[in-house]
Amino acid sequence: MQHVSVMPVETLEALQLQSGFSVVDATAGMGGHSRLLSTAVGPSGHVYACDTDPESLRMAEANCAGSPGPISFLHTPFSRLRMTLNANNVGLVDALMADFGTSMMHFQTGERGFSLMHDGPLDMRLDRTGNSPTAADLVNSLSEKELADLIYTTGERRSRAIARALVRARPVVTMKQFASTILAAVPRTGKLHPATLACLSLRIATNHEYLEIDALISQLSSLVRPGGRVAFITFHSGEDLIAKTGSRRLAKEGIAKLINKHVLVPTPEEVRRNPASRSAKMRVLEML
Repeated sequence: MQHVSVMPVETLEALQLQSGFSVVDATAGMGGHSRLLSTAVGPSGHVYACDTDPESLRMAEANCAGSPGPISFLHTPFSRLRMTLNANNVGLVDALMADFGTSMMHFQTGERGFSLMHDGPLDMRLDRTGNSPTAADLVNSLSEKELADLIYTTGERRSRAIARALVRARPVVTMKQFASTILAAVPRTGKLHPATLACLSLRIATNHEYLEIDALISQLSSLVRPGGRVAFITFHSGEDLIAKTGSRRLAKEGIAKLINKHVLVPTPEEVRRNPASRSAKMRVLEML
């Protein structure tokens, strides 16, 4: 499965890696950034490629075969990152990056239930190894008001009508049923499928994505040494707001300083080569 890492040049410039550095890739995904980081720190360095999705980790490990330096692949959500590193005898690292959101693999694999373009179970869990609720569980168990409020979190103004339709269609168990129910309830007003924002809201809630990002930011002083760099890449306004607010909080508390006053974005050339990068934004911190 083809995978193109977002903002690779900007990532290396932001992290200021040197040979022998240890670095955490908190969102290994398909391994693109992990391999890039390994090349930068060389055989005397070490990359800790972490991900909450064990299926992604297996692909990352395969894609990183033959990397210049050692890479350890660790299954962990952000909220347990420090605990996982402790269990692997890893202290403070020299740098950390996180590329929030999902990978193309999630959208291209129908059985994962992320994409409106592919039918499959309405799952959306990044980690399918446990018994955590699926997106279908939320759709079928929340009250109509709770479901409307959840859908509204991404700015979907028709959340009440969508929630009403989903409740009436219960049980909703597949992506095709989810998408067609919403399409029948609210009109298409542009290029986006009417279920797009509702789908995003469900994915965020299913994986506690905002809470996990905040947990990562709150742990940074116990993860990265003073003088070490941190880079966040976000893909939508909700993620970016948490990254921005959390970064400013750390700066105000004297824990880190902001490196870039304004967000970094992909070059026009990168967007032409990789249209999926068009919404990416990077924020950079230096730990104090």
